[in-house]
Amino acid sequence: MDASPLWRWVNERHAIYIRKELRAGMDPEDLHVPPEADLEEADLAHFAARSGGPLTDDPVLQQYRFCNVFRELDRVTVWIRRNIREPFADHPDLWMMLAIARTINWPDTLRYLMNRHEVKCEFNAWPNGQEMAGLPHFAFSPEQLGLALDFWRDRGEKVYTGAYMIRAESNPKAEWYSWTKQQYIARVVLGRLWEDRERITYQMENGRDFGLESIWSLFQQPRYIGWGPFMAYQVVVDLRHTRYLRDATDINTWAALGPGSRRGLNRLAGRPLDYPLRQEEGLAEMLALWREQDRWRAPWVPRIDLSDIQNALCETDKYLRVSRGEGKPRAQYIPGRGY
Repeated sequence: MDASPLWRWVNERHAIYIRKELRAGMDPEDLHVPPEADLEEADLAHFAARSGGPLTDDPVLQQYRFCNVFRELDRVTVWIRRNIREPFADHPDLWMMLAIARTINWPDTLRYLMNRHEVKCEFNAWPNGQEMAGLPHFAFSPEQLGLALDFWRDRGEKVYTGAYMIRAESNPKAEWYSWTKQQYIARVVLGRLWEDRERITYQMENGRDFGLESIWSLFQQPRYIGWGPFMAYQVVVDLRHTRYLRDATDINTWAALGPGSRRGLNRLAGRPLDYPLRQEEGLAEMLALWREQDRWRAPWVPRIDLSDIQNALCETDKYLRVSRGEGKPRAQYIPGRGY
């Protein structure tokens, strides 16, 4: 396997992060770099020297939007950390809040759900158990969430992110086929989790013993419609930074293989893009890349978690798709746009 395209992307994408934050005025002490990294050293001096112009000389990275190497640095994840993970760190329904957050993945909508008094919304659409002054009080329920999302859409607001493909029901025989997308997401995709919250909460609170893989597998049960391997893993990686899975024993021994990371591995291995790489095979290859990181990482890149290897493989697949003339990502890079 030729790992060099992956690590070229990792090293330059993290260099872009450093240049961007320095240009925005971030204190170098607050940058996400290795403790021993010194931005004044000769081999890193080019970061401080870039006071204007493009953040990179790479034409693909100049033109298109790519996630950070470290998911924790992405804007939506930063927003979720500051507004959900930290303030609700000890809340009994934190796991449900994170499931809602990643399903929607758009801070404007999440802010509306959490602060319904700002728009005089009469629906209790956030599971924090708080009554809003001056508004009718209803207990949180998936039905309330669905009504609130319909209300938000009817105002002409953007409801979901463009980063994930969130689909409505496609089976015309399903009971909820005629429901709005918002009702389907709230009452089925999220609603079934809420119905089973007692059992799920028990597993979450004992996450250290269950581990990332077990919690991910919980979402893969046939009852939980709409939770594919990719979306379930997004929630699990959020949970990994909370009390539920912070001390899990499989943080760097297990990661879910998604469509993008599968294509990334197939590219590095020289296989056909549609080669049906199995989870266990993909995990072994991701582990090999993770274990070899010290020989590939640039001095300004901190040690990488296995989940970030998975993420970087998806982004490398996008990068190589463009650089080889096979297609384009959906989003161009526009400074200051979105989250």
